[in-house]
Amino acid sequence: MPDKQIAVIGAIDSSGGAGINQDIRVAALLGHQPEVCVSAVTLQDENGVKDIYPVPLSQFQDNLRHILANPELRYIKIGALCHPEQIKALITQLSQARTLKIVLDPVIKPSLGKAFLRAEDIDLMLKLICHADYVCPNRPELELLCSANIGDFNEAISAAKTLNLQTRTSVLVKGGHAASDDIPEALICKDIVYRFSFPRRAWKYDHGTGCAFATAFTCQLARGVAAREAFARASDWVRGFFDELNADHSPKLV
Repeated sequence: MPDKQIAVIGAIDSSGGAGINQDIRVAALLGHQPEVCVSAVTLQDENGVKDIYPVPLSQFQDNLRHILANPELRYIKIGALCHPEQIKALITQLSQARTLKIVLDPVIKPSLGKAFLRAEDIDLMLKLICHADYVCPNRPELELLCSANIGDFNEAISAAKTLNLQTRTSVLVKGGHAASDDIPEALICKDIVYRFSFPRRAWKYDHGTGCAFATAFTCQLARGVAAREAFARASDWVRGFFDELNADHSPKLV
């Protein structure tokens, strides 16, 4: 029987490389068949997000209630949301739900193209983060969430500590935007900071790395792996996954 512990919430990527498309791909390679709640259909390619078509709110709410009714559900990975009413619906439903582990990848604005959320939606996103166990921002997203300009990785950790104190949510800081030969990463919990580092890869194709990491981390948690080790394993897995994509090989089941 398929493993139904995990659900993913986010947008369909018309280019196939990120969003729900990536979530399903990564979860399947790691042995899961996730339930899915779609927030939007996007029109995008390597040059950025061209347009975003939100699903009707009633459809989103019905889909959300349906996956939350699954008695086997234990973990939810949340990706791109594209309307404040979707965030409100999640806050309402997660406030009423049984205990679940929530991993939130706060997709706000892509590097190129149209934004998923407006600046005025940030406060609402912070309220949703309070319902998550883990949040996985990249540096631009962390800057938006903390209203801060982040110059280096130590400043990123300081901002993440502030976010952790504000929301009581553990923060997984991704280091892809760091200006260094090695990519630094960190897991900020209530009383401790775990640091990681690995050599920077020269990938030609890296679309969907954030989605892949958050989903791989969720899958490691579902295996019963503690957060620190789950972070390291997810990061290692994603690097291997994109190494193979860039070498024109099919990713292997891990």
